[in-house]
Amino acid sequence: MHSRTGAVTRLVFVDLLGSVAWFPVWWYTRGFSLAMGWVMGRLRYRARAYALGIWIRNFFVPMYGQYDWAGRLVSVFMRFVVLVGRGIALGVEAAVYGAGLLLWIVVLPLMGCLIAINLLAGISLWT
Repeated sequence: MHSRTGAVTRLVFVDLLGSVAWFPVWWYTRGFSLAMGWVMGRLRYRARAYALGIWIRNFFVPMYGQYDWAGRLVSVFMRFVVLVGRGIALGVEAAVYGAGLLLWIVVLPLMGCLIAINLLAGISLWT
């Protein structure tokens, strides 16, 4: 009988309450590190998908084999426009991911405040 009581006590106090107490520490350390790694992987994938390196390497290579001056100027201008557009798109995606990371930081205290407000409202209804 003593072992069951010890097991239940361990479950309630160590496992359950310990997990609740450890969660904020995990959220801001390991959890944030995992989220940051995910964001960096997504941004690397998007940079490869936009093929910025290929566009930069071929910046002065004439398009469609047009080796005259007009063809070269049009090629450089079009590649410049494409690079600027893709760079802006990558920057916007990085800003969205950055906002997501800021949300990751803010959401835990915000949830704590909302829980506290609801608990206080419930207590005030009882009195």
